[in-house]
Amino acid sequence: NHSRPMANRTRRTRQTRTRMGSDGDFVPSFAGGISPERFAANSLKRMITHAAARIVLKQMEGIAPQTGTGKSADPGAADVNAPHHHTDAERNVANIANRQKLLQDMLTDVPMGADPNEWLLELARKDGLLAVRVAEARKGYCQDGFGWDDVRRLCSEDVDTDNQTLLQAIMQEQYGGSDKQQSAQ
Repeated sequence: NHSRPMANRTRRTRQTRTRMGSDGDFVPSFAGGISPERFAANSLKRMITHAAARIVLKQMEGIAPQTGTGKSADPGAADVNAPHHHTDAERNVANIANRQKLLQDMLTDVPMGADPNEWLLELARKDGLLAVRVAEARKGYCQDGFGWDDVRRLCSEDVDTDNQTLLQAIMQEQYGGSDKQQSAQ
């Protein structure tokens, strides 16, 4: 059908490629009808969001005064409105310490779940600017920092090594004459 617009033919081609493996075998979708690639992309998005939150947390650690224990050197630093914060600089450091604690608590206490955007919305309800900062770090890390080629290479190497080890174990178990087979004879 050459009368179809080009966009429709392109869309159909993409759908076919998604369901076909590189050797032409049909690749069934996961639960919910998503492709294995979409499932992997969702998992990577969750991991990249978590990494971005850790990047922002690390950036804040370099700004707020810290002791060796990771706690603020000033016991009142977590309270921006504490009466002993007389200067703008003191209030700014206290504000950063508050945000740092909030982000650390979110990473520790609030599971990322299946949808990292929900986690970011929860963070935004508590501190909108901090959530935007994490979202921007996520975008930057995804575009420029994450080693996509390394993931493909490492996954491929791991699958090859794991399959070889697994096949050797299966061959040994099936045909290697285990102690169980010898004692039964």
